[in-house]
Amino acid sequence: MKSRLVVALDGPAGAGKGTVCRGVAARCGLLYLDTGAIYRAVALSSLEHGVEKDNVEALAEIARTMPFEFRLDGNGAWKAWLGERDVSQSLREEDVGQRASQVSALQPVRAALLEFQRGYGAGVDVVLDGRDVGTVVFPDADLKIFLTASLEERANRRVRELHQRGEPANLTRIREDMAQRDARDAGRKHAPLLPADDAIVVDTSSMTPEQAVDSVVQLVEEKR
Repeated sequence: MKSRLVVALDGPAGAGKGTVCRGVAARCGLLYLDTGAIYRAVALSSLEHGVEKDNVEALAEIARTMPFEFRLDGNGAWKAWLGERDVSQSLREEDVGQRASQVSALQPVRAALLEFQRGYGAGVDVVLDGRDVGTVVFPDADLKIFLTASLEERANRRVRELHQRGEPANLTRIREDMAQRDARDAGRKHAPLLPADDAIVVDTSSMTPEQAVDSVVQLVEEKR
C-alpha cells in the first residue's frame, strides 16, 4: 500500500509553476514545497547565525537540520516558516538571494537538501515545485508534470509581474535572459531542465492561471 501521493511539477521560469502548485496543494489537500526556497532558507539561517559562505560543513548541517516548511494561512496563502517564524519576506531579501546562489553550488549542501526534499512531509501527500523534482529528487513520483509555456508568453508574464510591483521591465531584455537561461538549464551536465520520460507536459501558453490549476487538479484526482 502506498504511503503517500507524490506530485513532481517541474518547468522553466514563467510557466506558472508556483501559482499552479500552490493552487493545487490548497484544493487537493496536499503539502506544498517550493524547492527553490530551501536554498534561500539555508542562506537566511547561515546569515543569521554568522556562518561564513565557505564553511561547507556548517552549511550542510543547516541544510540537514533546519525546521523549514510551508504552511497555509487563514487567507489561503502559502507562507514559508523557519521554526516558528514566518520568513516569507525575509527569503526575498537581496543578501539572502546572493548567499543562496553561493551555497547552491556546494555539493554537500545539495546532497543534504536532496534528502530534505525526499523526507519533506513525512508520509503526507505532497506536491513539489521545482526544476528537477521528477528526474532527480523523485524519479519514482506518482505523478510527474512538466509545466511549460512559450518563451514569448513567459516573458510577457514576467513583465506584467514587474509592472504590478511598480518595477521597470524591458520585454526584449527579459525575453533574451529567459532564452539564455533555458539554454543553460537544458544543457547543463547535472540535472538538466528536461521533462522526465514519463512526465505529462502541460502547456499553459493559452491558459489562465485558474485553467492551469484546474488541469493539474484533474490529473492529481485521477491518480487518487
